Amino acid sequence: MGQLHSQRRTRKLFKRGKMRLFVSVIVSGMLLGIASQVECANILVLMSVVSQSHFIWIRPIVNRLAEVGHNVTVLSVNVDPTAAANVTYIHLENSYNTLYGNGTLARNDILKRSNEMAVAATVSFYKFGLLGCEGAKTSKGLQQLLQYPPDFRFDLVIYDFTCGPCVLALLHKFHYPPLVSVTGFGVPQFTERLVGGHKAASLVPHFTQLTDNPMPFSQRFTNTLIHLFDALYRRYVFLPRIKQIAQQAFDFPLPDLTELEQRTLIMLTNSNPALDPAESMPPNVIPVGGLQIVEPKPLPSELQNFIENAPQGAVLFAMGTNFKSKMFTPERQAMFLEAFALLPQYRFLWKFDDDQLPRKASSNVLIRSWLPQNDILAQPQVRAFITHCGLMSTQEATYHGVPMIGIPIYVDQHLNLHRTVQIGAGVKLDLATLTTGSIVAALREVLQNASYQQAIERRSALFRDQPEKPLERAVWWIEWALRHPREDQLRSGTVKMNYIAAYGFDVFACIVVGAVALLMIIRKIVSFMYQVPNTRPKEKLK
Repeated sequence: MGQLHSQRRTRKLFKRGKMRLFVSVIVSGMLLGIASQVECANILVLMSVVSQSHFIWIRPIVNRLAEVGHNVTVLSVNVDPTAAANVTYIHLENSYNTLYGNGTLARNDILKRSNEMAVAATVSFYKFGLLGCEGAKTSKGLQQLLQYPPDFRFDLVIYDFTCGPCVLALLHKFHYPPLVSVTGFGVPQFTERLVGGHKAASLVPHFTQLTDNPMPFSQRFTNTLIHLFDALYRRYVFLPRIKQIAQQAFDFPLPDLTELEQRTLIMLTNSNPALDPAESMPPNVIPVGGLQIVEPKPLPSELQNFIENAPQGAVLFAMGTNFKSKMFTPERQAMFLEAFALLPQYRFLWKFDDDQLPRKASSNVLIRSWLPQNDILAQPQVRAFITHCGLMSTQEATYHGVPMIGIPIYVDQHLNLHRTVQIGAGVKLDLATLTTGSIVAALREVLQNASYQQAIERRSALFRDQPEKPLERAVWWIEWALRHPREDQLRSGTVKMNYIAAYGFDVFACIVVGAVALLMIIRKIVSFMYQVPNTRPKEKLK
């Protein structure tokens, strides 16, 4: 009997094992099927922001998606000539020419924008988006996408929302695939209009406001007013105008652009708590700040030898992709060369893209039209970074622990430097009052005072301390959107509410009105209860 029982038990276990194997095969097949759907996704990327820096930030996402097997089509003002076989670039070829012309008739004058007050700077920010849309509407690239067959579908759209929904009507053209909105501009002031949540003006400064932490009442008052102006201008001036411009490029009536933006399923922002103020955002807003930072590559021998042979260290001087060296004027260029010559113990690498120098550079200065910024900042001999303080340059300097000497020009650069100065990791050079002496003083302050290095190292430690690389986080959430294309669980309900209801002002007003009415009723009751009766005898009528 024992042997029979053992045989039955063995057969039962065998059958159970076969069942488990069968279930495992089925589940594995399902998972592989899901994985293959994700791996083979057709993704459309819309990059209409006329800025090389935004392209630099989004390109790693495009390349990583291609590496994991997706087919990526990119409508972009910039193109990558080394793109993988499964990445197709469609060029918005007129955008740069519309903004900058031939260099002398620029409709976007960066230097003029550098001195604008808050309201004018806000309007200029949106005018930049309108000019970019003017260029996009006449692009052959946009028309090429519009010629795709009516039944063609993309599985996902990634959209740089920084400068507005000029080309977002392609979402309608391709039957509303899930939308992932991205931006290299930190957490823009209008983020809540796309995904809901609350941007507290008492805590989060507008990009035009250089505030203290915490803000005193006067700064909170001004910050609230400029946030309100920004919201009203975007809603009632910018969006109607950009729809009017974009309509000229599309052969169908454009849907409401606000509604299109609010279809955002996931938002990826170029932010990190080490650099940005804490603010409340819905769970579908994912910070991936610094995803453009990659492992540094070995430097060319010329650059490596120049840096390594610096007696007391090297300094990198680079003003980003939009600011050109000729904007300094020859007089200011000469000031830098004079200042560098006065500090022979240091070596200076200057990314200089003008036609010629105003004077001969000293032997401790290396001039090149292009320099590998991230690779140079990674060198331990680099002691300081003269920069425009664009967000990506600030992130790279922070990541590699290099103190900054900032020359901010426009948009968020002033605020980025302000935060760096607040923590003691950099100093400011004012372009309007620039002198050789001020340049030398700033360099000596940062290079000879160890507190700046210590401050940037503290910030760097926070910036680096993450559970995974920001690029991997970004790609994971993009594929999450592919796996859950219609999932609304992470979206905030406030995105569909008006401003008064979302912030509870209607409830607060009701409470105030009710409280006032109740106080008036109580007052009348008390007055009635304590009213003194008139006991005086009535006078007789004469």
